[in-house]
Amino acid sequence: MKQQLTINFTHELEASFDYFYQQGNEMLLANLQEFVTANVNVHSQQLMYIHGPKGSGKTHLLQATCHYADLNKQNAQYLPCSQLIAMPVAFTHGLEMNHLLLIDDIQEIAADDEWQTSIFDLINRTLEQGHKIVFSGSLPADDIPFTLPDLVSRLNWGQKWLVKPLDEAQRKEMLIMRSQSRGMPMTEELANFIVMRSQQDNASIMRCLEILDTQSLAEKRKLTIPFVKSVMAW
Repeated sequence: MKQQLTINFTHELEASFDYFYQQGNEMLLANLQEFVTANVNVHSQQLMYIHGPKGSGKTHLLQATCHYADLNKQNAQYLPCSQLIAMPVAFTHGLEMNHLLLIDDIQEIAADDEWQTSIFDLINRTLEQGHKIVFSGSLPADDIPFTLPDLVSRLNWGQKWLVKPLDEAQRKEMLIMRSQSRGMPMTEELANFIVMRSQQDNASIMRCLEILDTQSLAEKRKLTIPFVKSVMAW
């Protein structure tokens, strides 16, 4: 039997479904949870591909799915392609022994023929084991300039989902929810101020909140517009 490999790539501190703002993506979250727990033996039901623009929450969803699999007593491994491509392809040998693989930002290997072949082979080995894979990409697989057509074919085998980006009002609601979960009450006025001055994606807004959380704790300050202006140099 091949050795089962694991490595602890960094997860977001709040990477669970509880902390994901679901509006507009409720069916996707439900399907991810069902995907983890379902007993399937058909290859097309063992693979899922989600795509959406940068900062739309794909990494959070894959890490949350990894966490959910752990809660269901399954071996799961989160694998960001941005870090994988710096490793030898031999790293993938044995990964198929995990019940679930979460492979993030697959577009990162579009210029690397060796890694495309390695991921293609990993898919085949994983499915043959009866295990599952979730991929994320910035675009549908057909629109990413992969050089290996067989990889595109495999990525298109299973379920395909679009992560729907949030509108401005939803981003504001997400920010208030995530701020309150950290014990930092945030007014609607302040949330609107931050969203209007941040880059218009979830990840940028959450990076801003992380900075504000750290500084407010260090300085023992409440979140106010003057404080945010000072910390963020706005």
